[in-house]
Amino acid sequence: MARPLKIAPRDLTLRLIAEGPTQAADLADRLRVDPSTITRTLGGLGSDLVRLGATRRTRYALRRKVRELATTFPLYRIDSSGRPEAWGTLEAYHRAWRVTWVGVPPAWASRFSAPEGIWKGFPFFPGDVRPQGFLGRAILRRIAPAHRLPEDQRKWEDDDTLLFLATCGEDLPGNLAVGDACLRRALALQVTPAPESTLVPHQAMTRYPEMATRAATDPPPGSSAGGEQPKFLATLEESGIERRSVMVKFSPPMVQAAGRRWADLLAMEFHALAILAEAGLSDNGHRLIDTGGRRFLEVTRFDRTAAGGRSGVISLEALHGSAIEGNAASWTERVVELEQVGLVDSSTVRETRRLHAFGELIGNTDMHAGNLAFRMTDELPFTLAPAYDMLPMLWAPGPQGELMDRSFAPQPPVPADAETWREMLDPARDFWNRVIGDQRVSREFAATARAAGESLARLAERFG
Repeated sequence: MARPLKIAPRDLTLRLIAEGPTQAADLADRLRVDPSTITRTLGGLGSDLVRLGATRRTRYALRRKVRELATTFPLYRIDSSGRPEAWGTLEAYHRAWRVTWVGVPPAWASRFSAPEGIWKGFPFFPGDVRPQGFLGRAILRRIAPAHRLPEDQRKWEDDDTLLFLATCGEDLPGNLAVGDACLRRALALQVTPAPESTLVPHQAMTRYPEMATRAATDPPPGSSAGGEQPKFLATLEESGIERRSVMVKFSPPMVQAAGRRWADLLAMEFHALAILAEAGLSDNGHRLIDTGGRRFLEVTRFDRTAAGGRSGVISLEALHGSAIEGNAASWTERVVELEQVGLVDSSTVRETRRLHAFGELIGNTDMHAGNLAFRMTDELPFTLAPAYDMLPMLWAPGPQGELMDRSFAPQPPVPADAETWREMLDPARDFWNRVIGDQRVSREFAATARAAGESLARLAERFG
């Protein structure tokens, strides 16, 4: 039976909406018409039709508007000196996303997208900065109603993420700005930081308790939902035009049992970061402050510069999740898989093994893929960003602030990890000794730290 010579443009439109980018021959098969009929009908679909590729690989797609904003979003980066750079454009198609680069594409781009720029799912580099954790929930409470976004980020669709980035993404981790309006707001922050979070360093003693009170609305004081540590962001005006962007973690009131425990944990994170900085795995530039009945750990943000600039960053979770289809769980397993596909090199694998070994030797049970990050530039391989969130979460209070007795039982290394495990034994011993000798750590936890150090010493005698 001869195939029809005509089809309604609406039928072709609906097929492209349902299937996304599709070759003309496949459209003809789906609609049971000749390819020439498809070609003629495509010409009448208007400016929303996009032709992708050439010759036999040509596919057709339809642009779509995201939340009544636009179909195309400019992508900008802010460099280390604070200057903006046009990086590319992100286009929304039905069932697809396309990134078109302004200049030479990043070396890693072809690993994640087709030659014409079509990505498998939402690109990982804007998707990674959707709000999450304690700070993310604070942002969502503020902006979700006005922008009709779900308050639970786990229910977000890709369009929700893009709407958030375009309307509220001026001060997120990394150096990306999506859209002209977002870029203007980001540049304005360089000139006039938010006054409610800007101070000179000596004002921390009085201002940090006020800022903690404002931030500590969810979860309630004395708890830390899912192990998330309450925190806020601040800008320290230090000298001349130089500013230091910091993230400040804080304990609940130390008169509470959970508050005292979190205060101990912040002191231990302070020591862990100092030791990792000495080992070349983290940055210096952190302070531990007791004021207003709370303890504060002030950590310099590694994605911001003193000149008001920014640097790119991407989490292991986002990079591995986009590059690898697998069930690797640990930091080391995931980074080894990234090395196997050429995204990181052997030195990054070694650094990851060192970090993972140190974390295990100090009781860090929260080394999930969101707690390890890479510097993000146009080049390959990706390299590790400074370590963060490194503390003995084994002893963190429960979701309702409850304290539980937990035993520290570090495990001997498997052969692949043995060299770096032994290398990190001395830093781990140093950590426990510093904790034991720190008068800011409670006597109760100093005893726990002493027992942990003894457990580590026994293990080292046998396997060190």
